[in-house]
Amino acid sequence: MKEILSRRSLFDLLFFTAVFAVCLFLAFQLNFKEGKPRGAGVFASDKSIYYVYLPATFIYGWDVRKFPPHCDSIYKGFILDYKTGKVINKMTCGVALLWTPFFLATHAVATLFHLHPDGFSDPYQKMAVVPPVFFLVLGLFFLKRFLAWYFTPPVVFGCILLILAGTNLYYYGLAEGLMSHVHSFFLFSLYLFLLKKFFNSEQPSFPLFCGISVVVALAALVRPTNLVILPWFFFLDAGSLKEAYGRFRRFANYRYVVSFIVISFLVFLPQLVYWKYVSGSFLHYSYGKEGFFYWKDPVILPLFFSPFNGLFLYNPLVLFFVAGIILMIFHRKANGLLMLVTFLLVTYMSGSWHMWFFGGSYGSRPFVEYYAILSLGFGYILTATVRLKNLFLRSLVCLVMIVFSYYNLRLIYHNCWYTSSVWAWDDFKTRLDDAEILHFSRDTYTFINDFENVSFEPSIVKTNVACRSHNMSGMVDSRYQYSVIYQHGVKGILDHNLRSVTAGLWVNPINGDSTNAVLVACIEDEKHVPWLYKIARVNQSHTNAGAWSEVSLTFPVPMWLNEPGYRLNIYLWNQNRKTFYIDDIHIKFE
Repeated sequence: MKEILSRRSLFDLLFFTAVFAVCLFLAFQLNFKEGKPRGAGVFASDKSIYYVYLPATFIYGWDVRKFPPHCDSIYKGFILDYKTGKVINKMTCGVALLWTPFFLATHAVATLFHLHPDGFSDPYQKMAVVPPVFFLVLGLFFLKRFLAWYFTPPVVFGCILLILAGTNLYYYGLAEGLMSHVHSFFLFSLYLFLLKKFFNSEQPSFPLFCGISVVVALAALVRPTNLVILPWFFFLDAGSLKEAYGRFRRFANYRYVVSFIVISFLVFLPQLVYWKYVSGSFLHYSYGKEGFFYWKDPVILPLFFSPFNGLFLYNPLVLFFVAGIILMIFHRKANGLLMLVTFLLVTYMSGSWHMWFFGGSYGSRPFVEYYAILSLGFGYILTATVRLKNLFLRSLVCLVMIVFSYYNLRLIYHNCWYTSSVWAWDDFKTRLDDAEILHFSRDTYTFINDFENVSFEPSIVKTNVACRSHNMSGMVDSRYQYSVIYQHGVKGILDHNLRSVTAGLWVNPINGDSTNAVLVACIEDEKHVPWLYKIARVNQSHTNAGAWSEVSLTFPVPMWLNEPGYRLNIYLWNQNRKTFYIDDIHIKFE
């Protein structure tokens, strides 16, 4: 028996070492091009918010004057407030806490060899690829150990490999590793493993309980909504509510409760100190105006199926997770209902968030960490597939899973910032075409902007005060006379020469019935000389204050303008600089 265990341990060591080496190589490929970081660098945007705790603590002593000049402007995440002298950061410090050993080792090397030890230079950029891959593989290791209690080894290995290759866990472990998700995935996997070990013991181990408490507190520190996993302590493998209640009563005593509170306090202490530093209070809501705005009417259908980061559209393999959960409930298996409730709760929270699409993410990223929990459903469906007597059906299901994984990887390696809107299918078809997944001819193309996405035009402000569709609309800022709606070279919009353009939008005046605005479409040359000009007065659409009215225009495009150098511009001319709402811009090219 010991010999078998020893061989299994050796195999696991070799297997996960190989996975780590391959993932690390792929991560460097995804993050660096010709040895240089892509775009604004590894620390750009939200990633810098998670990371800045480390250089602020160990290099700059939280003194904004010591940071590199314009550091916050370069990475566009945290804020260096020179008036108050404080580093403003909305994210919690859980990721930074997990990264501390890696950072300190890198900083020691950078200091020793005089490699510009400022926390943001090349050694730190390179280092930033390693911890996410480390925690990704460690998460897969503990998930494998957890699943081994329920399924056969082939199913377990198939499960973890497909979860890695077939979901956006790959993207957030290798390409966007500084985000919180892969770290939460690691903590969730470790939590499940420790829970199972804890309840399988003849006598509950108090040190093991303390370890579980540390993991739960760390998970909450990484991402506060991760507290969703806490009920699993009482419901994992529980056959009934009576059994779950028995667990609750068993551990609702002084020793366990006080230990959990003390451990949680110690883990959260660095965050409490930071909140005191930045706000004057030990408890502080750092997200400002961001919040769960749609809790009464969560965005569910787009969250799952929209081209704008829809969970199942980008990660169709997750459909098998859900199918496994439903099958477990149908067969009255333990944990089936628990997984469904967790999945629905995460869906509700994500759909209620003010930015339900979670910015420039890939495939609804709030679900990434929960693949550890949903893996039981996936393992169950894999087991059912392996047991199918019909060879054709068994092979077909396995092939579909492999195809879904290939589809996910192709999209990841052709990922780009999604600038269109909720149901912009033409843009999604273009993405599939660019990724060489499916070819679509572009005989026509419709651009849509419903303002759910980030507004890239400063003269148009997003607002939820008046909306024609979904939850957001645009508000034309009275400070600007011109608001750009669409710009693109005439050549290349379609596969063939552009013959006609139809542009329209909906307008809602704020004060008075008239906006006196003009919808303008023109084609200019490289010197901005207009060669084709078409206007539609918004007033002609009989606008009324507080009511939505459509304005549109259509114009043919002469053949001779279908040449490189000619550019199509569509914009609103706000002649009287009034403030009014607009929504649902649609431009069709034929």
